[in-house]
Amino acid sequence: MRGAALVGVVVACGGVAAAAWLVNRSHAGNEGRRLRAELAASLERGALADLSRAQALGRRLAISDPRDREAAAALAFTDAQLAVEYGVDSRREVEEMLGRVSATLAAGDPVSVMARAARALLLIRTGDRAEAIRVATSAAEAAPDAPAPLYALGRARALAGDPSAAGRAFEAAIVGTPTFFAARVAWAETRLDLGDARTADTTLAALIDMASLESAPAQKADLRTRLLLDEAEQALGTAAPAPPAGACVEGRWPPPAITAACFLARAERARRAGAREEARAGAEAAARVVPDEPRLLARIALALAQLGAIDHAAALVARAGHLSAPEMPALAWARAAVALGRGAVGKSPPGPRPADQETAVLSARIALSAGGPSAVGPALAMLADAPPTRDAELRILLGGDSAPGDPLRAYVDGLHAQLDGDLARAADRFAHALSGHGDACRAAGEYIAATRALKRRVEPTIFAPLRAENAGCVNLAGR
Repeated sequence: MRGAALVGVVVACGGVAAAAWLVNRSHAGNEGRRLRAELAASLERGALADLSRAQALGRRLAISDPRDREAAAALAFTDAQLAVEYGVDSRREVEEMLGRVSATLAAGDPVSVMARAARALLLIRTGDRAEAIRVATSAAEAAPDAPAPLYALGRARALAGDPSAAGRAFEAAIVGTPTFFAARVAWAETRLDLGDARTADTTLAALIDMASLESAPAQKADLRTRLLLDEAEQALGTAAPAPPAGACVEGRWPPPAITAACFLARAERARRAGAREEARAGAEAAARVVPDEPRLLARIALALAQLGAIDHAAALVARAGHLSAPEMPALAWARAAVALGRGAVGKSPPGPRPADQETAVLSARIALSAGGPSAVGPALAMLADAPPTRDAELRILLGGDSAPGDPLRAYVDGLHAQLDGDLARAADRFAHALSGHGDACRAAGEYIAATRALKRRVEPTIFAPLRAENAGCVNLAGR
């Protein structure tokens, strides 16, 4: 009897243990479902804070169950998106998570579709745009309503130099998933690249207004959206005196692309105000932290080229060129700025002119190089988004007043003196224009010509500052 009772107790205890195990498993299952739902919602929004949360949730699920292919695919896509958009170094984790997703999954299976979208973004990050387009297109065809592959396709087409096709892919992602915040922001970016600052401004401002609602708190502090809006407002001449607060902090957070974009915004403001040294320092700070994000690399290169740092700009252009097609608008205009800075006759690149005050200034400089001072006004008249009164450099190019010590002003004064036949004044003004601005190389050529016409000796040491920042200047050959 005692033995039977003991067996009963053991069985009872075993039943209690089994019940407890089942309860715990049920709780674990409920917790997993809740985390997956939060992960899916964060990915669907896709703002920076959302992606950070999605990454944390994905890692938690992936660690708790290495066989969870759904979590692995979602984490891979999150990491890949952070890498492409923000320069976060997550390639190793993307590859690890993709390795967990079996290749035997059906082509239209949601996990397979998400994994292929992540693969396409990873290929973008490594510079293989053609294969990225192929993989993203295949995934989009297998699941036409899924936003992830369409988003990846849009990103690949943008870097392939086709912002119009990129915009169509983002539009398709938005139609299928109207709440896909990241696709809406990316679409607005394509409008900037196509020169449509007004639409970009309206779209981004509306997104920020929507994000301020309690239903979408994560987007409220999305710095990328705010910096893109600032970019649109700078192009339109309506930007606030300072870039969005909290974006210029160096460190692991915010990501390097955000920090670099904020430094660039500060530099552009300083240049427009005529503070060249401050602008140069800001652009160089942006260059120090910028990740391999081609559009941002190109925009920083353009800013540096405007300020005379041609060699530094050329290095950033080369970095961007490894990851994007030469036709990408921001890169095409940065290349044009470097070529003009080296001393070539300016030529606007084919395709759209990005809505950017820097490209407006570059257009004026190109006109100056091709047609002289009288060509600047007509060139600017064709640019609706370039209010010259708000930009110190444009005022100088138009012959307006500025600080007498400004090197660009000295160059423009020299050109006017040259046209007036006053070679002595021209030579003197060109001598004060040999560094610190994008046309310093051209100033060197004019200085040499004017000095020789006056039968004076050209002092070679005068070109030392120019050689330090623009060793490829054509007018330094043999000097």
